[in-house]
Amino acid sequence: MPNALTLFKSNCTLSDSWLEAFDARAVAVQGNLVITTPNMHFVPEFHHFAEEDLQARADGCFGVIDCLSPTMTLFVTLFAFLERRHFHPRIRYIGPGTLAPDKVDGLQSLLKLAEQRVRDYRKDQPDRGQIIYSRLLYLRHAITRLKSHPLTFRDLLIFVTDAQRLFLDIYSYIDWVLIAQPRTIFGVRHEVNMGWMGGFAQSSDICEKLFRAGVPAWYVRAIAYIPPKMMVVEPVLLTRPDHIIISMYAEGRKIRPFEVIYRGPGGRNRHIHIRRLYAGTTHQDPMSDKSSQPLSSSSRQASLGKAPKQKGKSRHRPYSIEARPTQSGESRDKWKDPETPFLPPPNLHWEGAMKIVNKDESRVHKPHVIDQGYRSPEPALLLGPKLPERLQLYLANWLAARPLWIGRVDHDPPRTYPTPQLWRDFLGSVPSIQPQSSKGKEPDGKSLTATEKGKRAMWDLFGDDLLETQGDIFSPEGVVEFRGEQVSIASLVAPPSLLVQKITWELFELGFRYELRDLDRYLARGCWNNDAVGREQLLHSIFPGEAGLVMWSELFLSENYGLWNNTLVGCLPYLESFRSLLCAWDDVPPCLLTPLTADNFTDTYCWEVRHVAATFYVQTFFNHFGRPPIVPHSLPMQS
Repeated sequence: MPNALTLFKSNCTLSDSWLEAFDARAVAVQGNLVITTPNMHFVPEFHHFAEEDLQARADGCFGVIDCLSPTMTLFVTLFAFLERRHFHPRIRYIGPGTLAPDKVDGLQSLLKLAEQRVRDYRKDQPDRGQIIYSRLLYLRHAITRLKSHPLTFRDLLIFVTDAQRLFLDIYSYIDWVLIAQPRTIFGVRHEVNMGWMGGFAQSSDICEKLFRAGVPAWYVRAIAYIPPKMMVVEPVLLTRPDHIIISMYAEGRKIRPFEVIYRGPGGRNRHIHIRRLYAGTTHQDPMSDKSSQPLSSSSRQASLGKAPKQKGKSRHRPYSIEARPTQSGESRDKWKDPETPFLPPPNLHWEGAMKIVNKDESRVHKPHVIDQGYRSPEPALLLGPKLPERLQLYLANWLAARPLWIGRVDHDPPRTYPTPQLWRDFLGSVPSIQPQSSKGKEPDGKSLTATEKGKRAMWDLFGDDLLETQGDIFSPEGVVEFRGEQVSIASLVAPPSLLVQKITWELFELGFRYELRDLDRYLARGCWNNDAVGREQLLHSIFPGEAGLVMWSELFLSENYGLWNNTLVGCLPYLESFRSLLCAWDDVPPCLLTPLTADNFTDTYCWEVRHVAATFYVQTFFNHFGRPPIVPHSLPMQS
């Protein structure tokens, strides 16, 4: 195979100032293509036509696809060596955790730089600033997530690299609009900016503009289009980076590859997938290109909560199959709380709304468009067992899996949420001392019992992370964590009522938040399509704190807050955000159409808006889900 060294002669006497856009400061050959650059000393390998899988590698980057990212000293200093020591699990077993504080501080400093750059840009370009401002909001949310959301180390890699790309997107976009693009208009040649990434061009016009603007440019063409009088300073071999990690992510000796998010040649589809946040979007094809196949069939099945068919060696499963007593309350009235000391007091507005809702089945929209499953276990379901040891098992399993599940629901929700029966099967499972695969051949799909099928589905939702999270919690010294409090597993045989009320209060709150999110994404889909960042900000502003919808590690509250703050001043901004969100839904009551201000917000008006908003939400939820919603409760009474 001929290369540039044999096809072209060097002429080192040529001055760079003599070269035009279609001459070659360096030239290389790749297959039947000739790649020239008028302003750089090397030619990188061209990854455009190759059919390859796009998926994150062991460091969270996309391998050679990321090799031409701009070299920024600030990033190299902060993130070149992201290791497990930068990951802080919440308890002594391996499980979800957060990014180390010094790394978060580094990200915060990058955010401040980006915010200042965007502020200056929006002053200079008021008509164009909204595009890049949305990227800044995404960056701000990404850093908040790394700071406060429960993430496995595997997910942490993805979100750190996403934050890097968002930061680079902001700087590169502003540099292009303010510096490079104006230079392409006037045609005056500028010195090449070695801090810019540059790009490949197959169009002579684009190559000319990049060259004049001082952007590193590589011109790709077939050898037949190379003019015989092209000036060549130096023929070179292709540059292939040797510092790029291409190995798949592994934990110990087990390979756990990330999803394939694009399969096919380079171009717009691949670029869009790289710039899209990785988690939670792997099933989406932004261009509906036939060549784009984001997921294999087995990946699609797993994301649906279905187990892909296995051939040969059976999969390692952490749960033994054991009998479970029939749960009480399976036919209970879910429109009201059962009588138990383990549930927090009801909120009067929500309790009233649940009583007066019209439960006529003819009101329910069918077929169901929104997944009817539960975003977290029903609080009353958690208390279903009558035997103390079964209640201990339910509570321990939930507290062990809680950080992992909260993180998944927030940033990478499953296609299908678990049913109540699926939650029972999981909560009533005991980690096996030996992997099930070592006990004999795993039964095929046709011979599985209902419980075995439920456990298989839950395994596909959690994967290996669940086994790691549970660790050795069922040893005699096993402990779990709840809101900064270490809880002994042994104490859960007869758990304190206040502790269980706190756990179920959080389940009510989480269920409400994520059901509200999914319902709003459907009913206000036009708002989400037009301004997803703004709509998400509005949703998050209903709840106090910086963590969005997530709550898991902060200390437990001592008084009602947010929507249910006991003071008018305290609840006004949150109730106004809730009212504003509901106004985008169909058939909104007239009472909710008037914005809430300090001037019109009285005790009477506050009570009316809360009552109408709760009633409207519960009725709308039933109309689309066909079941009762999970609604907020009052805080447990502290003794």
